[in-house]
Amino acid sequence: MRAGTVAALTAVPLLAAGSAFATDFQGEDAGPRLSVLATIGIFVGIPIALFLVIAFLVMLPSWVKGDSNRTEIGWDVKSAAKTEAAAEDKSGDEAKAGAASSGTGGASGNW
Repeated sequence: MRAGTVAALTAVPLLAAGSAFATDFQGEDAGPRLSVLATIGIFVGIPIALFLVIAFLVMLPSWVKGDSNRTEIGWDVKSAAKTEAAAEDKSGDEAKAGAASSGTGGASGNW
């Protein structure tokens, strides 16, 4: 069953591309060949240019807005440390209260 599925899925693209394998193709003219520079420009230059444009558009808002961690706009290391310490104390008290009340569950649960 599996071998038949693999064989069928392998044969389907080959059957779909059968006209491309024809030796006496009467379709449209292929046109002139691309030069080496044109090929490199299309397959290397365009992707690099797109990458640079997307990177520029991603970084642009932070350049316009500026740095949010500047002291002249109210950010202070000492006040941030106090706020962080207060949050740790509060979460520590809640964890102790929860462990004392039930004794099970959570990351330190007893099974």
